[in-house]
Order: sequence, then structure tokens, then C-alpha cells
Amino acid sequence: MLKTYTLIIVLALNVVFAGIISAQTKPTVKKPVPAAKTLTVAPAPDKLRLTPWSIKAGANLSVVYLARNVKDNSNTPGICGGLNYEVNDFIRISTLITHFSPLNIEPTWLNVRANSFEMNFETVARFPNGKTLLYPFAGLSYNTYDGYFTGQSDYLNLKEYYKVNSVIKNRWLGVNFGIGFEHNFGMIGVFLDYRMRVGKQEKGINIMDVCYTGGIKVRLPHIKISKKPLFNTHNRYHVG
Repeated sequence: MLKTYTLIIVLALNVVFAGIISAQTKPTVKKPVPAAKTLTVAPAPDKLRLTPWSIKAGANLSVVYLARNVKDNSNTPGICGGLNYEVNDFIRISTLITHFSPLNIEPTWLNVRANSFEMNFETVARFPNGKTLLYPFAGLSYNTYDGYFTGQSDYLNLKEYYKVNSVIKNRWLGVNFGIGFEHNFGMIGVFLDYRMRVGKQEKGINIMDVCYTGGIKVRLPHIKISKKPLFNTHNRYHVG
């Protein structure tokens, strides 16, 4: 009888141990590890692209028609504007239109109105910072000079050429010589020019005026044009 109980106990222990061993050897299922989150970096904005064209505007002081101007304070103010085109890093083409304020060169000339239209070739020298420029230039100008000729104190004896007490319109071609200075802050810059205009007057070729010009220059950026049509060409009768 004792052997029977012993056998039953041994069998029961074998069953228990077998369960424990099977539980220990049961493969463990690993939980999936979530993938690491990737950070999305916004694309860097495109660098502003500039064209070789620029516009400029400013003011100037000039001795209008130097040979005729006998005033103590002979500087005449004016306004100007124009375009620049950069052929390469060393050559530029510039245009400038200048309108001078009406002036009197008393007592010989009254209500003088002068304008100039010019085009110059500039040779650019760049400072090490790349922003400061020095440019000598030369070119041609077309100049207009309208005024009332009184004939008084006519030291140049202009009565040989003009009728007294009449409005005289004079047009002349000039050759420009000068030098300019420019400093840029990105697409915006400031400039200062000194120029002389040489032309033919009644008695020969002479320096016609001397001019100081300063102002602001803006480099024109590239403009992206949308490829999308301005109007929807599809209608309910056409698909695609």
C-alpha cells in the first residue's frame, strides 16, 4: 500500500516538474519596437537671383552751359534717372536722363530750361569686399538748352548768332568723361558720380558743364512666371 502511495506521489511530482520545465522553455514573443521618428527639415529658401539690369534715380548739381554761366552761385539742381546693364563683371552700360530746374543767367538769359540724355560705358574696379565699386566712364550725350536771350551784358557777343529778345533753342552733342563710386547692400546700392561734358559751342569746342550726381540704384530680381493658365480652359463638355 505504501508503494502505491509513493508511486502516485512520484507521478504527481513528475507532472508538476514537467509543467514547470515546459513553461520555462516556452519561447517568449518580443514586442515590436516602434521605428524612430524622423525629423523633416523644411527646404532652405531659394537664394534671390538678380538680373544684370538695374534702375537708378537721384539728384544732381551742375553748372549748366559753363561758358555762358556768369553767376556767382552757378550750381543748378536737377533730378535724374536711368538704367544700367552689366555686360560682365568689368563692363557696364549706363543710361541717364537729367532734367534741370529752370534758371536765370541774368541779365543775358532768362527762364533757361536744360535737359540731357546720355549713354556711357563704365569700367568697373571692385574692392576686396565685393560690394564697393569704382568705375571710370565715358560716353555720349544729347543736350537741350532753351532760354530767352535779352542781349544785355553780352560779353560773348552772342548777338552774332541769336536774335535779341527771343527764345533760343539750342541742341548739341557732347562727350562725357567722369568717374563714379558705388556701394551695394544686397540688391540696393548708393552711387556718386562726377562728370564733365565737352561739346561744340559758337566759337569752338569747350567744357559745356560739370555735374555731380548721387542717388540710389536697385538691382532687378528674376521674376518667376506661373505655368498655370490664367483661365480654366476646360468646361463640362470636355474632360481631361
